[in-house]
Amino acid sequence: MALLVCPTCRTMKDGRLDLRTIERRGDEMACECGAVYPIVDGVPRVAPVTSSAPEVLDDLTLEHLSIYLEADWASAGAEQLHARIAARASEPVADAVELGCSAGRIVAELAKGAKHVVGIDVNASILARAKRLLDGETVTYQRRMIGTSYEEATVSGIALDASRFTLVSGDALDPPLVPGHYDRVVALNVLDAVPHPRQLLAVMSGLCAPGGELIIASPYQWHDGVVAVEERFGGADPAGELVRILTSGELGVPYVILEQAEVPWALRRNARSTITFQSHYVRARKA
Repeated sequence: MALLVCPTCRTMKDGRLDLRTIERRGDEMACECGAVYPIVDGVPRVAPVTSSAPEVLDDLTLEHLSIYLEADWASAGAEQLHARIAARASEPVADAVELGCSAGRIVAELAKGAKHVVGIDVNASILARAKRLLDGETVTYQRRMIGTSYEEATVSGIALDASRFTLVSGDALDPPLVPGHYDRVVALNVLDAVPHPRQLLAVMSGLCAPGGELIIASPYQWHDGVVAVEERFGGADPAGELVRILTSGELGVPYVILEQAEVPWALRRNARSTITFQSHYVRARKA
């Protein structure tokens, strides 16, 4: 398991972060400060406030599982993104992390070129299924047809050695991870789905080791109800603004752009609706 830090007692001391690690104790993670985080379905739930209540498969949860289990494991809608991440195995690294890992397919692709991969996502329901898929299991889910009509479907995973990946239910904007530790930091189609996109970029840069790389993709959809208008950067050219943020040193150190592309990303919402986005893909090296 990756080294995890306690978000409850993390403080600044003399201008530096004061971090305490949390350790596994049976079916929970615990810190010497007294904070305890449950492990549910094999996934630590590490956040200042967590719940170990049974999962409730309401309509929103069912729809979310239908869309993203299929996108990651059962369709060709994200195959170009998968292929680009898998291709990074040509430059293997020790540690990689994905913020907003969803159903876990990118964790599997990252593992082709990393000794250990951490996947962080706030959605515990999909993480529980990601864990099973990365253990090589077949997962049954409800595939949305029309309205609230669903049909049973299955997806099959890719078995990874359990020592090579860690999934954590936590906040991508405040991940319980050691800063400056990761050689490859990834966030695909997450930037426009968090309340503070610039903060996500700062978090990614903070996790990235010197000489490491950031991999970012976004269609800049700026989800209503999640991303406030004043948080949506770049106006009519958010891709250009992202490149400026990375190269200008605004994140504390300048990045060198190594690769840019427009990559399709298709999400099936139901039997009559599939939305295809064009995601701006950027790979950048930390100076």
